[in-house]
Amino acid sequence: MDTLQEILILVLLIGGIALIGVLISVLLSMRRTLETIGTDIRRLSDETVPLLVKIEETIEMTKQALTVVEENREKLAAATNFVHKVTENIYRLESMLQDQIEPSVAGLARRLSGLRRGVDTFVDRWRQGRG
Repeated sequence: MDTLQEILILVLLIGGIALIGVLISVLLSMRRTLETIGTDIRRLSDETVPLLVKIEETIEMTKQALTVVEENREKLAAATNFVHKVTENIYRLESMLQDQIEPSVAGLARRLSGLRRGVDTFVDRWRQGRG
């Protein structure tokens, strides 16, 4: 039985040594992984800081652009109202021209046409009388 106990102790001792070897191997692998993660985090933070600065600059420029838009919004509304009023005035002028001036111009054109026919008739008769 002593021999069996010694064999079991020896097997347990070898198993413990193998387990310690595996544990050391796993710990070394974890150390390398943690070092890689630390390096990646440092590199990421080095790249993130300039990116955050650019984002802050972009936000500031966006705020300035929005301020300009807000300042010019009232001017744009006033310009739009002005264009609307000018368009209404042009429409009223066109309506007035059609309603009041166009009939007068058409009547004047008819009178001038009649006058021209009268002059043509007079000239024709005068030529016939001379001829």
